[in-house]
Amino acid sequence: MKNKTKKAVILLIWLGLWQVTAFFVNNPVYFVSPVEVAVELVRKIGDMAFWQSVGGSLARILSGFLAAFLLAFLTAFASHRYRWLKEFISPFVTFLKSVPVAAVVVILLIWWGSRYLVLCISLMVVFPNIYLNMLTGLENADKGLIEMAGVFGLRRTDTLLWIYRPAYLPYLHSAVSVSLGMGFKSGIAAEVIGLPEFSIGERLYRDKIYIDTAGVFAWVVVILIVSSLTERFIIYGLKRLADIPPACMRGAVVPDRDKSAVPDNGELPTGYTVYAEGITKTFEGRTVIDTDIKLGSGHIYHLNAPSGAGKTTLLKIIAGITDADTGTVHAGRISMVFQDDRLIEHANGIRNLRLAGCVGDLSDELQWLLPERTSLLPVSELSGGERRRLAIVRALLHPSDIVIMDEPFAGLDEETKGKTIDWVLKHLDGRTLLYTAHEAETGSFSDAEPVCLVAGAVSTDR
Repeated sequence: MKNKTKKAVILLIWLGLWQVTAFFVNNPVYFVSPVEVAVELVRKIGDMAFWQSVGGSLARILSGFLAAFLLAFLTAFASHRYRWLKEFISPFVTFLKSVPVAAVVVILLIWWGSRYLVLCISLMVVFPNIYLNMLTGLENADKGLIEMAGVFGLRRTDTLLWIYRPAYLPYLHSAVSVSLGMGFKSGIAAEVIGLPEFSIGERLYRDKIYIDTAGVFAWVVVILIVSSLTERFIIYGLKRLADIPPACMRGAVVPDRDKSAVPDNGELPTGYTVYAEGITKTFEGRTVIDTDIKLGSGHIYHLNAPSGAGKTTLLKIIAGITDADTGTVHAGRISMVFQDDRLIEHANGIRNLRLAGCVGDLSDELQWLLPERTSLLPVSELSGGERRRLAIVRALLHPSDIVIMDEPFAGLDEETKGKTIDWVLKHLDGRTLLYTAHEAETGSFSDAEPVCLVAGAVSTDR
C-alpha cells in the first residue's frame, strides 16, 4: 500500500508540473493542460469511432507481436540446437536491429500498401529482441543439469520444463516487457505514415492536421494507457502459463522406465559393464588420460589418484558426457553421483527421482536415509548433506548396469556416511560400482578393487 501511495504522489507531482507549465505557456495551440486533455479524452471515449480505432490498432500491433513472439521462440530453440542455424540467421537479426523503421515503412507501402504494414513493422521490431533474449536464456541453462539429464535419460519434455524453462523465463519476461513498448511505438508510427482505417495513428494524424493539440495529447495518453495495460496483461498471462506445466505435473505419476528403453553405448563382451580401449584425453598439450579400462559385472572398484590426475574426466568419458580424443568406450546403462549434486532445485525429492527414471517405492526408500519432510520439500530448501544423500538415492534407484560415484560422501559425517554405505551395498543388486574418493580416505568400501591411475595408465586388478 505504501508503494502505491508513493507512486500516486509522484504522479500527482508530475501532473502539477504539467499544469503549471501550461499556465505559463498560455497557448493551447502549442501546449495544453492536463485538464484540457482529460476533457478531450472523455469526449473521445463517448465516440464509437474511438473504440474502433483503439481496437483496430490493438489488433494489428498484437498480431505482429504474437507472430514475432512465436517465430522468435521457436527459432531460438532451433538455433540453440543447431549451431549452423544460429550463424546463418545472425546477419538477418543484425539487419532487423539496425535498419531504420521509416525506410522499411516506405518499402512496404510500395509493395503492399497499408494493409499489412503495422503487422510487419511490429514483427520486425519485436523479433530480434525476443529471439536474442530467448537464445541467451537457453544458452545459460545449467550445463551440469543438462549433463545429468543425458546420463539419466530424462525425457525431452521434462528437460524443457524443468531445466530449460527456469533458465529462459527471466530473459523472456524482460524481452516481452521491452518489446511490447517498442512494438506499440513503431506500430503507431507506421499507422501515422500508412494511415490505415480505424487506427490510432490515423486519428492522431487527423487531429494534427486540424491543429487539435488537445486531441493529439489525448491520443498520446491513450497509447500509454493501452500499452501499459497490454504489457501487464501479457506478462501476467505468461507467468500463469509458465506455472501450468509444473503445477499439473506435481501430482502426476511418471511411469516407471523400462531398462530396455535406455540405449547402451555399444556391444559389451560377456561379463563386463565397461570395456574401453585406447582412451586418450589431452588438455593444453598435456596427456592426462591414456588407458584401457575393463570393469567386470558385479564388482566394486575404487579409482584412486591424486587430485587433478584426471579421475573425474575419466568418469565423464565412461558416462558419455565427455568425448575422448581417441579410443572406444563400450558401457552398459549408467547412473551417476556427480561431484556436485545436480538436482533440480525447484522440484521436490520425489519428483527429482521420478524425473530421473527411478523405480520402486521411492518415498519408503528415501526415509531410510532422509527425514520424512525432505520427500515433499523443494531441493532448494534441503541442507547440503540431505541433497548429497538424495543424489545417491537417485543413482541407486535408477535402472542401470553400472553406478558411478564421484566423491559421493563428501560433506557427510562418519555416522551418516556409514549408514549411507550400508544402504548403497543393499541396493547395488549385483551391479558394478565405480567410485572415487579423496586421497585422505582409505576407501569407503572395504572389498573395493583398486583402479589406479598412475603416470597415465589405468590398471584393474580383478
